[in-house]
Order: sequence, then C-alpha cells, then structure tokens
Amino acid sequence: MLWRVWSPVAIVSLIFATVPARGDEIKGKALVAVEDPQQGSIPEIVHGHGMVEARTTKNESFQRDGMISEIYVEVGDQFKKGDKLLDFGASPAAVLAYEQAKTSLRLAESALAHMQERVKLKLATADDVDNAEKAVSDAKSNKEMYERIGSIKPSEILEAPFDGGVVAIAVSKGDRITAGTTLMTLAATEKLRITVGVEAGELEKVKQGQEVELQSPLPGRKPFKVTVRNTGAAVNPDTRLVPIFIDVPAGNALPGEKVEAKIFVGEFRGWLVPRDAVGYGTKGPFVFQVDEEHAKRVYVNVIGAEGDTTVVTGDLDRERKLVVRGNYQLDDGDAVRMEAQGEAQNRLIRNE
Repeated sequence: MLWRVWSPVAIVSLIFATVPARGDEIKGKALVAVEDPQQGSIPEIVHGHGMVEARTTKNESFQRDGMISEIYVEVGDQFKKGDKLLDFGASPAAVLAYEQAKTSLRLAESALAHMQERVKLKLATADDVDNAEKAVSDAKSNKEMYERIGSIKPSEILEAPFDGGVVAIAVSKGDRITAGTTLMTLAATEKLRITVGVEAGELEKVKQGQEVELQSPLPGRKPFKVTVRNTGAAVNPDTRLVPIFIDVPAGNALPGEKVEAKIFVGEFRGWLVPRDAVGYGTKGPFVFQVDEEHAKRVYVNVIGAEGDTTVVTGDLDRERKLVVRGNYQLDDGDAVRMEAQGEAQNRLIRNE
C-alpha cells in the first residue's frame, strides 16, 4: 500500500476546500460589507506636472583666449557665492602675443630715445621724433590691451557670482578656447519657479494665491506647499497644456527637478463613499443601502472624487447601512447578509 505524505499547507488548503464558505450557509443571501453613511467634504484638486526652472541663469565666459586648467564642479552641483568653479589659464599664443607687445614697446621707447639724441645733433627732424613718439604710444596701447583682457594672467579663477547650481558645463579640462566662449551655465537657487501644465478645461478653476502641494518623484523628497503666482493665457503648442506659474522658496527644489502638483481649487461636499461602492447603470450612478436585510438601490449624482473617495448627492438614508463591498453581485431587492466583524480577515485567508 502506498502512503502519501501531506504537507501542512496542503492539509490547511484541503480543509478550506471542503468546508463551505459562510456565505454559502445561508442560501439566497449575498454577503456584503457595510458601513454607516457619512457626510463631509474632500478638497477639489486640479492635478498637473512640471519642472523646476531658475528665474536667473548666467552663461560664464572670459573675454580672452585661454586654456581650461581645472574644473572644480560637475553638472548638478550646488555652490555658494564665491566658490571656485573653474581655473582658466592663458593660452601659449596669448602669452606669446603679450611678450611680443612688451618687446615692441621697449624697442619703440629705445628708438624714441635714439631719435631725440639725433635731433640734438641735428641728424633728425621734429617729424622724425613725432613718428617715434607715435610708435611708442601705439606699442603702449597694444600692451595695455593685452593686460586689460587678462592675457598676462597665467591663471584666473572663475568664482560663483551667487548661490546656485551648475546647469551645464560646455568645456573640458585641457580645452583651448577663444575669447567669449561659454564655459558653463549657472542657475541661481534663491529664485526658482515651476511651470505646471494643466488641462485647458481646468484653467477657469485656478486662481492666483491658491495653495499648491508639490511632490518630487525622487526618493526621500518630502512634499511642500506654495501658492499660484499667475496663470498662462494660451495653450502650449508642444504639451497642449496651459502653464501655471509658481514661485518656489530656496532650499525646496533643484533646477531641472520634475514635480507633480496638486492645486487646491475648492471642495466637494456631500455623502462620502468609497469609489468602488458606486455602480453605474442605464439610469446613471447608484449605491446600495441595506433595508431590512435587502439591498435597496439609491440613485446618486457624482460631484467629485479624489483618491479612493467619491462624493455624491442623493436620497441616502443615514439610518441605513451603505454597501461598500459586494455590491457587484446585487440587484435591487436582493436579500443580503452583512459581513460580521472578523469575517473579512477570514475571507482573505481563504483566498490566499
């Protein structure tokens, strides 16, 4: 004879498979979960999403040729005013040009002195001296020009002009660049804004000064509240959404960070019911209440919803229990049995 070894899990499963559910013990009665009807309100929210932008950005550059000796930051780094961002050295060509300008000035000055001596000996004219003096003036101006644009500096540090963050870096260490080339783009973090896109049909609900809750999808970021600064007057052709402009206090977000926005535009007031408690038929939305152990269909008007809560109006009886689960199996007038305390947990165990 062969014996089968049963595992504890199999034994428990067999027991539950052979024991009828409590709902089957009472024939003709549907098992439902209920709760007392409640009136109240939930906030009316316009949802949107957008990106944090700096209201002040600056492209940094030097007005001379040079070479990138060192870069002290990376894209996304935050900095304080005066922090070192980049070391900019003079290019070999610029150094050579400056040295040539100094040499030209020395030669011009020497030629002028020589010409002045020749005038004393009546070997040169006043015009010769004037020409020599002009050559000195030109050479001096050329030398001062190189000094003014910084070609004499072997190293020049780019310092942060304000508190902010690095948006972009356009060069790499060792690059040789020409005057005016953008080195990096900086954004001031004390002046941030968010442009939130909302559906055009929701725009009339949004007003200046309304409270907004912003949440970043990045891990560890906490939601924070601000207010609407103003609303856009046209649909963005790219997103097909209307922009809502929101100022953000320093320290709450970073330039380039995406956020989800909840704009609180009012409230929905009425009967508060779970979203799944509302059914829909040919005559419109409805809920079920329990009237002497029978399901009574009550037609309602849905005026709003947020999360798992729906707000309805209609002739609900506050003395009758509201069916919040099991309504999918009901029809008007069906006999019902209300789920006792603890039955829901047992039902979950059986389903597992």
